[in-house]
Amino acid sequence: MNERDILENAYKDASKLNTDSIPIIVKKDIAILIANIENNKSLVSALTTSLLKKIISPKQDIRLHRTDFANGYSARVLDTHMTSPFFKDNFPKYANKESAFLTLATREKIKWTKKDGKSLKIRNTKLKEAFLNILDQIEIFKQDPKRYLVYLFFSLREISKTNEALFRRTEVYKTENVGNLNINTILSMLSQHFKIKKSSRLPVIAIYSIYEVLFGKFDRYKDKKLVPLQAHTSSDKHSFGDIEIYTKEGRPFEIVEIKHNIPIDKYLIFDVIKKISNVKVDRYYILTTFRNSFKNAAEEKKIADIVLKIKRERSVDIIANGILTTLKYYLRFINNYEDFLRC
Repeated sequence: MNERDILENAYKDASKLNTDSIPIIVKKDIAILIANIENNKSLVSALTTSLLKKIISPKQDIRLHRTDFANGYSARVLDTHMTSPFFKDNFPKYANKESAFLTLATREKIKWTKKDGKSLKIRNTKLKEAFLNILDQIEIFKQDPKRYLVYLFFSLREISKTNEALFRRTEVYKTENVGNLNINTILSMLSQHFKIKKSSRLPVIAIYSIYEVLFGKFDRYKDKKLVPLQAHTSSDKHSFGDIEIYTKEGRPFEIVEIKHNIPIDKYLIFDVIKKISNVKVDRYYILTTFRNSFKNAAEEKKIADIVLKIKRERSVDIIANGILTTLKYYLRFINNYEDFLRC
């Protein structure tokens, strides 16, 4: 069986996989890679190449991914000729243009052992550990590489299905129902999206899109900077929240922190105070997709008292609310809803 056949068969097996047969240790580490795939797709491709090589050549230590290692092999060549084309055909959103081994995290002369792998240029420690754990499980504990490959493809298929579903629904609204679009329709669409598995990033994107449309329309944001999402989520930057607006002097001005299916409680408010204890912030939003926003009415009342006290003592507005309620308010200021959908 050649390399392409191995990948194709693993893809087919993934389509009918009963995940109950997959050990927790396999699921845990691959879940971390998938959760971080938007910013680290090369690592997923590199893992696929490593697993493929182990299936082809069981005696090869796949942690030795370069020919200039003693007993090593060229993972880059295999990735370029096999893995990258396969990803372009089956997982195009996560495919590298040429090879996964062009990034600093994968191309350096560092063995992918637990010891040497600590030096890999991967800022996300959990992601690095998950990657090395998988290779360690295969090389040291002799786990089946095909099992990892099939479950990796299963996870990629699932996240691709989610992305495709969101794209199709959005396109339908944008092309067929533009004339019928209203606030309730948009909120209904978003509510459905938020319920999809692995959708925790979607509420952040929805709120950010509102800011993109309205940013130049309010004097409040004159001379302010809306920080790009990718920049503010990079692991080497100290972040105050999911969405950040700064003054031209570089001071945090308005921050939005978004929770997915988590009720707002007093402890979230206390965490905010810790985050901004050494800086002056004008306004801080805590928004959630949790149905009723708060655990109960008593907690909501308690939080209202706390934020009022904080306002008096620190002159910062903390606004705790639901995502959909907030979106409903801001959508009223948009003349053309297509502008929001395009974002």
